[in-house]
Amino acid sequence: MTHHDGFHTFEYPDTAGYPDGAGFLDEGTARLIAEVTADAAREVDRPSAETNSEITLRRYDDESVYVAMMDSQEIATLRFAVEDDRIDVLATTVDPAFRGRGLAADLIADALDDIRSQGRHIRVYCGVVAAFITRYPQYADLVDPAR
Repeated sequence: MTHHDGFHTFEYPDTAGYPDGAGFLDEGTARLIAEVTADAAREVDRPSAETNSEITLRRYDDESVYVAMMDSQEIATLRFAVEDDRIDVLATTVDPAFRGRGLAADLIADALDDIRSQGRHIRVYCGVVAAFITRYPQYADLVDPAR
């Protein structure tokens, strides 16, 4: 992570997996990063209060994934791996039809709150989660101090 003009920027692994200055972001990841770092009051199109559907979070340890569900439909995931007492956060996805509503940020916050309640630390491999933690530093204490 580097600092540029007061902002944190992240270098993402290239196709060989090495952060060498030639990293890339696919369009979906770039949009999710923009969403989780947005000024929530201005830039995120939240569902209206009249929405009849409720979003619920589920953790499936056997599949190593947190899932956001709406009306029994999987709309967002946060994949992880368990390494001893640490959780490796691997990837965040949101169904394209549901992007721009703040779901990624809600999913990440709920997952990180759950991990905190387990007394575990995380190692972040997901650029979306890294950007989220930069935007919301109250979660920075979860990052494994050895990393």
